Amino acid sequence: MNDKDPKTDAELDALLAALPNDERDELLEEHRQLEKDLLRLADPLPPADFVHQVMQKVAAAPAPAMSPRDVAMAVVITVATFGAGVVMFLSHGAGFEGVGLTFADTFVRARELFIGVGSALETVWRTAAVPVALGLAAMLGSSVLALKKLGKVAA
Repeated sequence: MNDKDPKTDAELDALLAALPNDERDELLEEHRQLEKDLLRLADPLPPADFVHQVMQKVAAAPAPAMSPRDVAMAVVITVATFGAGVVMFLSHGAGFEGVGLTFADTFVRARELFIGVGSALETVWRTAAVPVALGLAAMLGSSVLALKKLGKVAA
């Protein structure tokens, strides 16, 4: 962005040419030093502990709480997206006309699902794996609770 006027440059060159050599050299050196000082002032270096100070301020500032409106909007978006995903999964990629048929087919096949779950539970009951499954579930639940408490203590 050089908006210098050539006429002004010519006048400056004429004025500089009119000066004696030693004065001209002195003036040009002073001008060069001033430019160097101006460039140094334009971009000062940050203090040595700048990052540390910023991180202290960030750590000391409380995290902004989400507004109830933002939480509600996030819940609505999540539920809508999940619902759309379930509909697309159940419709096997069919258009809107196939979604109703897919839901009807799902309800018809639900009977087979209930029969399968019942026979699985019967098998588990007969092989006495219920106590083992309950023990594993209790161990998993207590581990998750312990990790949750540990996370709260660490935070």
